[in-house]
Amino acid sequence: QKAVKATSKYHSTSDDEDSQQNSSGKETGHLHRLARRRKTVKLCRALSDLVVYTNSVAAQDIVDDGSTGNVLSFSETRAHQAVQQKAEQFMLYNQKQLTRVYPSAYRIDSSNFNPLPYWNVGCQLVALNYQSEGRVMQLNDAKFRVNGNCGYVLKPQQMCKGTFNPYSSDPLPASPKKQLILKIISGQQLPKPPDSMLGDRGEVRYSDANKCFHESSRFLWTCFPKFLFCFTGFNPVWEETLTFTIHMPEIALVRFLVWDHDPIGRDFVGQRTLAFSSLVPGYRHVYLEGLTEASIFVHITINEIYGK
Repeated sequence: QKAVKATSKYHSTSDDEDSQQNSSGKETGHLHRLARRRKTVKLCRALSDLVVYTNSVAAQDIVDDGSTGNVLSFSETRAHQAVQQKAEQFMLYNQKQLTRVYPSAYRIDSSNFNPLPYWNVGCQLVALNYQSEGRVMQLNDAKFRVNGNCGYVLKPQQMCKGTFNPYSSDPLPASPKKQLILKIISGQQLPKPPDSMLGDRGEVRYSDANKCFHESSRFLWTCFPKFLFCFTGFNPVWEETLTFTIHMPEIALVRFLVWDHDPIGRDFVGQRTLAFSSLVPGYRHVYLEGLTEASIFVHITINEIYGK
């Protein structure tokens, strides 16, 4: 349309304005060429059909409008309500359409929410503040490291058809479960945290993990056990055994943490978060992230169990 208007304007001008219209004529010719070039572009229909354009739609609640191209965007507050009140309905919805959960606008410090509840009901896009390090980003890294950090991880088949209540004590009673037996043997090259009052004389001892496991018991089927230790020396020995029942090993994460038992100073030593599917039975060194030689020496046993 621009080209047609420019052409008509060019022909209606007087001879006295010819010099001024030369540049306009050049632009007109350029527009004609562009229009002609656009008309001759050929698209491969099969390739074009593979492209899916999505439309982000702000949502207050789960609404099935049948528009497969829509991505329902929930703030973490709304998503939390949906998970608490309509977990099964939320999972069914995520089998047909895309949902996205993003941090609340009140997180002005760029902090993050726990992504596990939203992954557990099948939300495909759980947006986090990548500029903020910490436990949440460590969980996120472990989740996607399974597929080489390529950007996506396939959901297990149980979440793609049918439904179950993730808050149930036994959400998949007919499915076999995994029993994880972890023998925490010793630690190697464990440094003291900065500003430790006791210095190298600090004590590294085993701390009760049951309290930590109880914290995640609402998601037993994803089993997010944490193993906490308080600090006793450069190469401590624990020889402690922990046993966990994992209801859905495909999405379970196992988190190792080492803490320093010191009344003054920083108490966190290091951590390593792994997907359950990455664990290999036998004697293993679990290297703490960000520390060159620090590791935990463990023995891993995985059994398949049935029933409660």
